[in-house]
Amino acid sequence: MLLIALGVSVAPPDYRHPYGHSKAEYLSSVIEAALIIIAAIYIFYAAIQRLLTPAPLENIGLGVTLAAVAAAINGGLAIHLFRVAKSRDSVALEANAKHLLTDVWTSAGVIVGVGLGALTGWVRLDPLIAVLVAVNIVFTGVGVMRTSISRLLDERLPEDEEANIIAILEAASEVRGYHRLRTRRAGSARFAEVDLFVDSNMSVATAHEVARAIEGEVRGALDDIDITVHIEPFEEGVRDVSRTPKEEFPESG
Repeated sequence: MLLIALGVSVAPPDYRHPYGHSKAEYLSSVIEAALIIIAAIYIFYAAIQRLLTPAPLENIGLGVTLAAVAAAINGGLAIHLFRVAKSRDSVALEANAKHLLTDVWTSAGVIVGVGLGALTGWVRLDPLIAVLVAVNIVFTGVGVMRTSISRLLDERLPEDEEANIIAILEAASEVRGYHRLRTRRAGSARFAEVDLFVDSNMSVATAHEVARAIEGEVRGALDDIDITVHIEPFEEGVRDVSRTPKEEFPESG
């Protein structure tokens, strides 16, 4: 599923999808989050069943050994995927890394639960630890789900990236103000649009050059961003005050 999503996400824009296919990553991470939560529910169900009907543990040595090997493999792969996800800004790879990390926690729960159960003879200790592991996995799955859905719904860029854009706008001498800064991400791709106020006597050609210069500076400051600038005439009392996204959406903090 992850490989298919990554393959689709790198496909170039086409007639039906002029903004590209990057959001395929978010669909993959939403499904992955759902699988994480389903796994946690199954662990929780199995643990409750074992609490209600305790049974002696069998093949403890083999079970602990296999769990330790699985934890080492999944942990190493998760660390690698986290690094790649950060460098590529890939939410799908990040979700997959978190999925693998839940397997590490599950294996750790097996080792601790089975080991302590064998040492103490208290068979209910194993399912009790399994319940704790399941709860932790649910939190991980819900976190991945929330992030993925938020980005699927065009979550704006991080504040530091928007601050870079705003700094460029405010430093441009030809720009008399701005508003309606809108940003969003789609996988590793970034999109932004903004309305700029310029002198009403400025020619169309000059205003076009101002817009191109601003777009070029923003692209130089932020990788993989596609920005569109809309020019509006500066008008006292109407279009004369710059408004940042936080000023336009104060209720969102």
